[in-house]
Amino acid sequence: MKKNEPVYAEMISLAPYFLILSGIYIAVALVIFFAAGFAYSVPIGAIYGIILTAANFWALGKTAQNSVQKSEKKANTYMSRMYAFRYLGLFLLLTIGAAAPFINLVASVIPLFFPRIAIMLREIKKDK
Repeated sequence: MKKNEPVYAEMISLAPYFLILSGIYIAVALVIFFAAGFAYSVPIGAIYGIILTAANFWALGKTAQNSVQKSEKKANTYMSRMYAFRYLGLFLLLTIGAAAPFINLVASVIPLFFPRIAIMLREIKKDK
């Protein structure tokens, strides 16, 4: 990823919010880990979910960036196809995680909401 790409700028602007949310979430997962008698699947699931979320958000940005270089019809088809591929891949990776005994599925799904929360927090801060 080049520094002058819009995806890079967007990810850099959201990174502090995403990292803060992820840090808080990891801290909560560690508290659950100790409180639930060393349930290691919760922090591992949290880390797995954070990695999936970051990869999914990056793929979304790259898809959007590539689509603006196409005609409107081709861009619409491309975005739709990549949307399906992204969510199919996410579904497959979450299914693999659910099948693994060392990954908590709920802990893996919660970080998928972080980009939306990060965008919302960024916009609230901008308005002030």
